[in-house]
Amino acid sequence: MAKVLLLGQSGQLASELRLTAPASIELKVLSYAEFCCLTDTALKQLFICFSPDWVINAVAYNLVDQAEFYPERAIAGNFYLVQKLQKLCVLTKSKLLHISTDYVFDGLANIPYREHDQSQPINQYGKSKREAELWLLQEYADSSVIIRTSWLYSAYGSNFVKTMLKLMQTKDILQVVQDQQGSPCWAYGLSGVIWRLINTNVVTSGIYHWADSGYCSRYEFALEIQTLGLTLGLLSHKAQIVAVDSGHFAQAAMRPRFSALDSTLLRNTLFLSVLSWQEQLERALRSFSAVQVN
Repeated sequence: MAKVLLLGQSGQLASELRLTAPASIELKVLSYAEFCCLTDTALKQLFICFSPDWVINAVAYNLVDQAEFYPERAIAGNFYLVQKLQKLCVLTKSKLLHISTDYVFDGLANIPYREHDQSQPINQYGKSKREAELWLLQEYADSSVIIRTSWLYSAYGSNFVKTMLKLMQTKDILQVVQDQQGSPCWAYGLSGVIWRLINTNVVTSGIYHWADSGYCSRYEFALEIQTLGLTLGLLSHKAQIVAVDSGHFAQAAMRPRFSALDSTLLRNTLFLSVLSWQEQLERALRSFSAVQVN
């Protein structure tokens, strides 16, 4: 039985990981607030007493626009926290699985990014996440796994899918950007990949990408959300969705125009199939209709 310490409790991925943890996993969950409140001595004791085989970091400072005004908050939540986790993992020789982002790329590509494509983040959030990656690659390369994901959504936490459903239900017209393309990823699917990675123990280090197959613009994503939402009874009426460019909205942070991820490496390593983002979205929305979305 593998012992796993999960940092994160109520976020999208952390929620899915808690709910889908297999019987072969002894799971201990530590919220970000609890982690921050514990003294260094208490954290060391916790790690030594539990002695996890794996530590999953499923928390991040992901307020992309706020990070432009308060970059120190992004550094604290995305870089210093990882430094601290890594040093704790050294004490117990635990493997560290860290979740990163497509925002480490500049968006100038025209085909999905692979793991070793050059990183060139264009906002403070992306820079702080890249700094964490570089730290792990330098200080803990043999015992850390970095999974970059993109456009994450689930029934839990705050995300694009839930925001669109709410707006479509309450507005007759809404505007969605058409000049940002990426790969949506259902957090439930990613949680299954993570548990398979830990249970098989085939992957013990390196950078990997995981998102659902294919890519789309935010506008195309919204259209599919509405189509499925109407079909599944999550929406009671059809709203008019207007495509606009990113410049239409006043946002402090630049977003990559193209940040789709190629998941071939992890798919082949773990012998996994990757469903299209449309198939995963339909599965996700069917589950939304069966659970209390929060």
